[in-house]
Amino acid sequence: MSDPTINRFTLFMPILPWNAAFVHNIWPAMRRAAVVLALLPMLLMVSTAIATVASAESPWFRQVAPGIDHVKFQVQTADPEPFSGHAFKIHLDVTELRLIPAGGAASRRTVEEIVASYAAVVAINASFFDHEGRPMGLAVDKGRLIGSSKRQSWGALVVDDKKARIVLGADVDAPLAYRLVVQGIPRLVVAGTVQQLKPQLAERTAVCAEGNVVVFVVSTKAETTAFARFLADPPDKGGLGCRDALNLDGGPSTQLVVKLPGLTLSLPRGWGVPNALVVAPGRN
Repeated sequence: MSDPTINRFTLFMPILPWNAAFVHNIWPAMRRAAVVLALLPMLLMVSTAIATVASAESPWFRQVAPGIDHVKFQVQTADPEPFSGHAFKIHLDVTELRLIPAGGAASRRTVEEIVASYAAVVAINASFFDHEGRPMGLAVDKGRLIGSSKRQSWGALVVDDKKARIVLGADVDAPLAYRLVVQGIPRLVVAGTVQQLKPQLAERTAVCAEGNVVVFVVSTKAETTAFARFLADPPDKGGLGCRDALNLDGGPSTQLVVKLPGLTLSLPRGWGVPNALVVAPGRN
């Protein structure tokens, strides 16, 4: 069998002086050059792979306002349905996070209507609601009770001053002691572990919380476990790295409104909702 390196090289050498000096002095160097040329695509592939790994470890999020970072994501999974969406990292030591009701006890409005008076805001839907439109589970804003039907087995996002965490509803003994409380179901991630979840394909609204950071997440239709795994996976594996995550009302209730100088988004749905998680950016 002929040497493929030589064949590749001779395509570029139509006439060469085949004498003894050439064979002993020049030809070996030219063969070495041909080998380097042959290996170059593989070397480029290796360097590209290394660069890809390195970039995956770099931060996904970019700042879009003081105290608010944003990323748009798209997830390809082994499940039939890929999903995409937006995540916002909220720094509580810089921003103001509120749970704003739609109006009276049984009022429902779209998120866009709820935050119509805000000049700069990021807002998502929050509480589930019953057939009368009342929020299900505890709902507290600035120490004011706006939803009193505590659900012992549901999860709860609780914010105390500038610290947030997700706990079991049964552990919220004095809801009015907190600045903000909102309940949801199921708890998708607990202490970094994806929970045993019922299979369901739906649009998603979720929150993650740890310390002074809360993450808003909204997505297109996603299977429950695949969505939870994306939340829990570390950034170097393509996830958001959430240690604790809670599912809020989804499906037709999933909504997102962003009004910022550098970013405007509106993901409306058909249903009015009883309240919205609303964050106003900090000052420059």
